[in-house]
Amino acid sequence: MKKIVALLLALLLVCGLVPALAEERVAPEDRKETVTELDGGYESHFRNYAPKFWEATCDHPGVIERLDYTTDVYGETLNQWANVYLPYGYDAANQYNIIYFFHGTNETQESFICDELVKNAVDNMIDMGICEPFIMVCPTYYYDYENRATNHAVFVDEVRNDLMPAAETKYSTYAPTADDAGFTASREHRAFSGYSQGSGVCWTVSYRMLDWAKWFIPMSVASVNNLSPLKEAMGKSEFGNDVFFYICTGGKRDLAYEGTVELANAMIADPDFSFGTDSAVNNFYVAISKEIHQTLKGRFNLYNVFQDVLFK
Repeated sequence: MKKIVALLLALLLVCGLVPALAEERVAPEDRKETVTELDGGYESHFRNYAPKFWEATCDHPGVIERLDYTTDVYGETLNQWANVYLPYGYDAANQYNIIYFFHGTNETQESFICDELVKNAVDNMIDMGICEPFIMVCPTYYYDYENRATNHAVFVDEVRNDLMPAAETKYSTYAPTADDAGFTASREHRAFSGYSQGSGVCWTVSYRMLDWAKWFIPMSVASVNNLSPLKEAMGKSEFGNDVFFYICTGGKRDLAYEGTVELANAMIADPDFSFGTDSAVNNFYVAISKEIHQTLKGRFNLYNVFQDVLFK
């Protein structure tokens, strides 16, 4: 009898009347790897993934929610908001790493994570085990978007005083409390990133946020002028020896390329910095791709930083 049932199932399967068992998804090899030589014999490696796989719709998609909060750091009470990406199966009973990401010039809270290609890539990176499930918060540094008004230094106050407490009270991170003590205790599970002007914001945030975050990922804006204020901040902070900067840029078609390479070589020559992806002994790495200057290219940078060092 068992043999008859097995034969019938096999016949139905061949005829297409019974769906085949789903095959386990296997990530393809990276499309190519670019290598850039830096001073001192150091090399920067950058993987480009296969977009047809990583940017396809994921079977286990995360969700995006709106987080509303207020701030008065600009001299009046303003209503602000951020998009928050929550991974598939988000459960407030668990703890999650968190990334704050700042968009590029003339863009909004929706410009990065709400793009289908970026969202799918993030979903698939989590689904395929490139990284652990994480939360991403995407605010805006424009306090008056109609006039494109910004004040990066004051925006850091907004992040510290208003955005972070709002986000990490509502969502479950590693912070035991959404205050100075809690953010300091959980700093190894928090990252700041940004692209283009958002990268400039990331640098400004870093000078005052070493106590609340270990990881900083400025993308496609960097200059040797960032070195002095960073060294000053590291020298003043008790956590100055426990930070990691993953600095990204595109290739020679990216307007940030020359400045990033100049900064990289200056950091390599500086005894306060150590180039590499071992966060136990190194404190910075530079990833140089062949990509152009476009915020959406940040998805390739995330793919690289997760595999290289972030939250490890």
